[in-house]
Amino acid sequence: MGKDLLLKLERETLLQLTPEQLVNIIVEQAIAIEKLNSRILELEEKVEKLKISRDLDSKTSSKPPSGDILKSTSVLPSANTFWNNL
Repeated sequence: MGKDLLLKLERETLLQLTPEQLVNIIVEQAIAIEKLNSRILELEEKVEKLKISRDLDSKTSSKPPSGDILKSTSVLPSANTFWNNL
């Protein structure tokens, strides 16, 4: 937004502005609002995609287990442990 908007937009300050300055402020705010709304929509779509991919693992879809994001926490014995126990 413009330098004029860096000042606090208090009622008394706004009353001293010309109609053209007020219109410029309104237009700049409308542009900023539109950009923010677009960003919100992008982020909401991204969140939905992440929720869907989070819920799809090899147990709930046809994806192979190697595609799961979170791996099983069970620990398999190492080869050395196996041979040492023989």
